[in-house]
Amino acid sequence: MDHAVTTPFEVRWGECDPAGIVYHPVYFDWFAVARMRFLREHGVSYMESLHDRGLVLVVIDVQCQYFKSLRAEDKAWVDASLHMLTKTRLAMQYVVRNERGEVCAQGRTEHAYVDIASQRAVNIAKRAPDVWEVLQKLPRVQVS
Repeated sequence: MDHAVTTPFEVRWGECDPAGIVYHPVYFDWFAVARMRFLREHGVSYMESLHDRGLVLVVIDVQCQYFKSLRAEDKAWVDASLHMLTKTRLAMQYVVRNERGEVCAQGRTEHAYVDIASQRAVNIAKRAPDVWEVLQKLPRVQVS
C-alpha cells in the first residue's frame, strides 16, 4: 500500500471468540490504533492536535471485508493510508496482513471533524488552520 504506515499487533486471547479466532469488531479497534499512528507519524498527534483543542474525529462510515482468520498469538500488521481529505472529513483505508503477508482483512473508515462542546461538525481549516496545513501535506492513495 503506497504511503502506508504499518502498525504491528500480536493477537491477544481477549480479542478472540471461544474458538480462539479474532472477533470481527476487534479489527475496528486495530483500525483506530493504526489511524492514530498514521497521523502521529505525519506530525499530527491526535490528542494534542485535536482532542486537547476540543476536536474529535467522529466515525461516520466504516467498512471491513474479512478474508482469512487470525488466531490468538498470531502476529498481524495493519497498513493505514489516507484515502480522502477535505476541510470537513477524512477517510482512511486499512489492510490487515498475517505473518505470511496474506491479506486477512481490508477496510475503510470515514470521519468528520467535530467540536466536542457543541457536538457539531466543523471546518478544520477555519477551526485549526495549523492542523489543516499539516493535513494537506499528508500522502494520499487512490483506490482503483
